[in-house]
Amino acid sequence: MRAATEIPLWWLVLTGLWTLTLSTPSAPELIAGASAAAVCAIAARSARRAMRGSWHPKLGWLAWLRPLPKAAVSESVAALRAVFQRPAAGKLEKITVPTAPRPEHEARLATATVIVGCTPGAMVVASPPDDTRAVVHRLLPDSPTLDQVTR
Repeated sequence: MRAATEIPLWWLVLTGLWTLTLSTPSAPELIAGASAAAVCAIAARSARRAMRGSWHPKLGWLAWLRPLPKAAVSESVAALRAVFQRPAAGKLEKITVPTAPRPEHEARLATATVIVGCTPGAMVVASPPDDTRAVVHRLLPDSPTLDQVTR
């Protein structure tokens, strides 16, 4: 991806995320967030190039966001209940990610990792770059993980 496309895209996403965390946005906070997002956007592109990453995301993956709001609320309640009942709740699982050409595989894994991590029921803890399996910590037995999200 060219810098003229990638950096503004990162900047929009990061600025949007920052804005969502503000309870009452003010001009100084928006300026600070947009400035920090610009630095982070340049760093994100530099990091991706240093790792020789070349992601090829698919537009259809946006459908993964559809169940997110409901899952975030219901899993938050269930996670609190599970942790209070048993503080050592959860288990690690190795999940196989569908094989694809490397750029698509890396993009799928990165996108799915963010989506899975948006709810408290499961979290990706390791995803070796040359492996088709990722390690997921599942707190709730019925929470979606990479294998369910990426199908």
